[in-house]
Amino acid sequence: MEKSRKIRLLLLACVLTLLAFRLLTLPPSAEQQLAAYVGRQVLLTGDIEPLSVRDSGGFTSAVVRCRRLEVLQDGEAPAPVPYSGRLRVSLQGSLPEAGRVELSGTLEELVSLRNPGGFDAQAYNRVQGLGGRVSRAQLVREQPRVLWWQRFALWNKRLSQSIEQAAGKEYGALLSGMVLGGSGRLDEETRELFTNNGLAHLLSVSGTHLLLLTGLLLAVLRPVPLPWRRLSVVALLMAYAALCGLRPPVLRALVMSSVLLLGGSGAERGRLLLLAAAGLLCWQPLWLQDVGFQLSFAAAAGLLWLLPACKRVLPEELPEPVGEGLAVTLAAHLAVLPLEVYYFHQFSLIALVSNILLVPVLELAAQLALVGALLPVLGAWLLQAAAWLTAQVVVQARFFAGLPWSTLVVGELPAYCLVLYYALLALLADFGWLQLWRNAERRVAIGCCVLFLAGTFLYQQYRPLPLACYFLDVGQGDCAVVVTPSHRIAVLDTGGLQNLSTGARVVAPFLRTLGKREIDVLLVSHYDYDHVGGAVDLLRQVRVKTLVLPNEELTEESSKMRQRLLAAQGAQVQLAASGLRYKLDAGVELALVDVPPEAVAGNEASTLAALVSAQGSVLFTGDMGAERERGLELAHYDVLKAGHHGSRYSSSPEFLQQVQPELTVLSCGRGNRYGHPHAETLERLRDVGSALARTDEQGCVKVVFDEGGIKWYSYVYNKKAF
Repeated sequence: MEKSRKIRLLLLACVLTLLAFRLLTLPPSAEQQLAAYVGRQVLLTGDIEPLSVRDSGGFTSAVVRCRRLEVLQDGEAPAPVPYSGRLRVSLQGSLPEAGRVELSGTLEELVSLRNPGGFDAQAYNRVQGLGGRVSRAQLVREQPRVLWWQRFALWNKRLSQSIEQAAGKEYGALLSGMVLGGSGRLDEETRELFTNNGLAHLLSVSGTHLLLLTGLLLAVLRPVPLPWRRLSVVALLMAYAALCGLRPPVLRALVMSSVLLLGGSGAERGRLLLLAAAGLLCWQPLWLQDVGFQLSFAAAAGLLWLLPACKRVLPEELPEPVGEGLAVTLAAHLAVLPLEVYYFHQFSLIALVSNILLVPVLELAAQLALVGALLPVLGAWLLQAAAWLTAQVVVQARFFAGLPWSTLVVGELPAYCLVLYYALLALLADFGWLQLWRNAERRVAIGCCVLFLAGTFLYQQYRPLPLACYFLDVGQGDCAVVVTPSHRIAVLDTGGLQNLSTGARVVAPFLRTLGKREIDVLLVSHYDYDHVGGAVDLLRQVRVKTLVLPNEELTEESSKMRQRLLAAQGAQVQLAASGLRYKLDAGVELALVDVPPEAVAGNEASTLAALVSAQGSVLFTGDMGAERERGLELAHYDVLKAGHHGSRYSSSPEFLQQVQPELTVLSCGRGNRYGHPHAETLERLRDVGSALARTDEQGCVKVVFDEGGIKWYSYVYNKKAF
């Protein structure tokens, strides 16, 4: 026994040593490898990833695994580039679903939005090995031979389509994501609903799902002798993982399911879990910074090491199935809670109830959907039953999410809070290595941890702040957030992208970093989609006290948007008018400087608003152009949000001579097709002595007004200032 223990420890030490070596010798990221070739014409040969192919409006996009990449040079032979990562491609027309293709086009950087609390696209691209995108691509040649992994992906695609066809689009996307992986087709409302109920882990193939599938397979194969039964289950699970695309979440779920079910005693499972995590990281070290990897193994660790303590604290009178379910859910959620707060700045207070009541029904629906997708005869009936069960879960989830305080927004906490929290868990779980401490010492340590965590939380919530204005990076659009010293919030425009909800994915996560789910004033400058497109999803995620709409002549499209805004929630709605003022804080107001007295159409309907305070002032111009600027009589403003993203038809010399801004912020998207900001506009701004800040280059721009004057910071280059 002692010899076996030494062998296991030696094996773990070897794996950890290999992991340390892999982490210390990481190569440059895929983006860094291609940085020198951005803007060049390239010839790409690679294999299409079938699950990534998307058709939209005559254009097709996909991810291609690069086999050969060459730079095209005028009059010279193509120069090979030493690169074997992945590339996004987009072209007008269609691509084959699978096989190998040869494409020509322009190599460009991957575009990402850079904001506090937002999705870290740069880290995701590095983990995924994505180095860039080939735009304006042309299909040169295709080889229809389908590779083995592409064949699995095509089966996945066909099964997903059959599930969605039989279960309906509304619930089919949810069921196919749970059963076959991938939640890219889910709408924002469903995604938000599951997150608020603490069920986000079920939106793709989860460890819970694989555990139940493993149990089902063990039951079906009961006549088979135990060793062969286990071998058969592992083989079937590996085939299922291949069917799901061998995505990292699927592989993690597969490993953890195997450890938890087939790992022997508790101590043996713990060692196997550590060994499995280290082994996966040796294969792909960058998974260490992947949030999904951290959450998955934290949940598994909670089931291994916190479950006994959770069972002890629950009443013994509870029925065994209920008590076991509560203990399992509590152990997993206690283990992942600090990571959820650290990354998402909130956690669900109803997660225990939702997981106990809704997860069994959802997992039954998922098993029915999987069997139904594979059965040719009774499959449609099973899929319809799965859709009905899913519909009942969604109804109950909406009820739970609508309860007061269903979700607690915590805000951004220092990293040391994670260490304190896990130390507190260790003390509460009463691990064996803490037996050297007396009970009184443990109680004192627990009290200190609790007081320190509570004090940090209260300080973050109520500490005095300088007056600040954040110009969020929403691509080719506008969005500004004003934060006052007493934590009052005003939002001016919400951005809007066709392929991304800026309200749900940019503005709401940013507000959560501030610990806020309430907006005092939401002002929409005009109804152009790049200014108002994210407003509906934002209204659904946060409470808005006052919604200010523009005095704009309505078209059919803007009328639909207005109706959606009015139906989103019961905020007090006002129509913009010159002279209206909204008090945000002592000495801080949002003033509507100029609004067209009669409704006009387009950019000239933009509401001209200003943040006015003793510390400084900001002028927000929407998409106002030179024609409207000519009729204005304005005072000096410290900061100007340039009109129409820096268009040559805005920020005229006469207008700038009136405003005389010390700083001008230009909100625009990287590589936008309009050429914003234009060189003439930048020159005019420099001529009046204005400093320039650009969201396309610097990400979110933070402007702070305090006793020391006006300071501004870039989220890309000055993250500590955020």
